[in-house]
Amino acid sequence: MIPSRMHIIKVDAIDSTNSLAREMLRENLSEKIFAIVARQQLQGRGQRGTSWMANPGQNLTFSVVYPKPPVVPAQQFLISAAVAMAMIRALKIFNIPLLSLKWPNDIMSARYKIGGILIENIVSENSISSTIIGVGLNVNQIEFNGLPGASSLKLVTGVPHDLEELLEALLNEIENGMGNLHSTSPEAVREEYKSHLFRKNVPSTFQLEDKSFFTGMIENVTQLGRLVVRTETDEVREFDLKEVRLCF
Repeated sequence: MIPSRMHIIKVDAIDSTNSLAREMLRENLSEKIFAIVARQQLQGRGQRGTSWMANPGQNLTFSVVYPKPPVVPAQQFLISAAVAMAMIRALKIFNIPLLSLKWPNDIMSARYKIGGILIENIVSENSISSTIIGVGLNVNQIEFNGLPGASSLKLVTGVPHDLEELLEALLNEIENGMGNLHSTSPEAVREEYKSHLFRKNVPSTFQLEDKSFFTGMIENVTQLGRLVVRTETDEVREFDLKEVRLCF
């Protein structure tokens, strides 16, 4: 594996690596890719405003700042798809079993969540000036009190994993995945993402914003990243991030 040339900033304890990245960008818009890695993240954030809590020193919590990604704001879902697939490729190196992506950006091993991604794009003058890629990956933690759907690499493989080796692989794949966006067709990126969708074409239960439930099957993801579901009444519906939750 070729070592990443990305500049890495390591911190012991911090509220959120994405928040620090935003602060650093406000002070100086970087022209170079860099990563912020935290041993402990006190107020990590996930999709839908959820928190990401991880035991210090047992997991990976980091953010990558990527300046001027080759994607227009209208196609920013491509960044999410490219990063998600980069995570999958890196984890396959370590033989993590049954990997898939729970829409939009949860990393799954079988039916358990082992990681998540939070993308924050900074848009200026109709272009994305920087992308902040926040990553949380459960590595060697073995207890997740009150989170029956959570797991870790150690739990799904039965062996501990070296955090530095994992970080190197993840940063390499993320940098490569983002760098390849300029030469890969948008449709190819979306197709690869869709091919790894968790519970695609499998009858599943969904919850709407009003807390009601319905049964349907995931069929597709649109160019804007909206989830396409065929309901049990054969109606095809599209949903944005906060409009529906997959309950399995």
